[in-house]
Amino acid sequence: MKNFGSNLSLGQYKAKESFWYFDELSEEERILAYRLGWHIFDQNKMFFEDFSTFHKRKGYLLQSLGYFIALTLFAAVFFIILVHPSVLKYAFGLFVMAGSIMTFIVIMGKARKNLRETKRFFSYIDPIAKPENHKAFLGLDLDDNEGAEAFYSNLRKGRDYKEELIDLVEYDKTISLLAIEFLIGNPGVLNDLKQKALQKDQEITSGGFDKVISSVIGGTDRGVRDYFSKISNDILTAKELSSKRKEQLFKVREIFAKAGLKRKAALVDDFMGKRTDL
Repeated sequence: MKNFGSNLSLGQYKAKESFWYFDELSEEERILAYRLGWHIFDQNKMFFEDFSTFHKRKGYLLQSLGYFIALTLFAAVFFIILVHPSVLKYAFGLFVMAGSIMTFIVIMGKARKNLRETKRFFSYIDPIAKPENHKAFLGLDLDDNEGAEAFYSNLRKGRDYKEELIDLVEYDKTISLLAIEFLIGNPGVLNDLKQKALQKDQEITSGGFDKVISSVIGGTDRGVRDYFSKISNDILTAKELSSKRKEQLFKVREIFAKAGLKRKAALVDDFMGKRTDL
């Protein structure tokens, strides 16, 4: 892999990009060169839009440079031919014209190729339209050749990165409240906190407290009120749990197990083990 260094200044990077220093790299190296560019722009506290605009503007400037060089060389040819014409000057003029045409073709070809590839790349990583692609680009390390190769493969095929889906499970309010109570203590602890809150702040009402809890975990405030007044106490004091309560506690245990909280899962096991007919 070409070593283009990560200690370039902003000006050095812009100069290298402007004169196609990175354009002859392999596809994955070109991706890493873009990543290096954003790393440098970011270090200089510039916005991603500045980085994108620089690259898009660079292509148009190169096209303009191509037209300027071509016009200058054509003007030189006509000057050579028209001012004191001679066979030698005609020959020299034709030579310069051929060179100017070749220069124009090369510059314009590279400029248009650069513009086309730049447009495709920045459309693919647009932070608004393609946020997952943008995140994948920012996640590349500067020396991650394999990651850059995979990224370019997706870019070439037009295959977007997908948002990682988390295995979300919706639980009813009782399971949610039980999980919170076991997390911070035992069944009944939320009701104790409720009573302390009511005593400490006269502005808080029992109904208001229930509405806040229901807003956070879902369900209705009446359901939360039923949990505080009946369900929590039944689970805490019952000698024998109903099949419904056992199923709810098994799901609470499952929540702690998936979260890697082995001690909390064991706490639920111990709690259930003290009840008969399990």
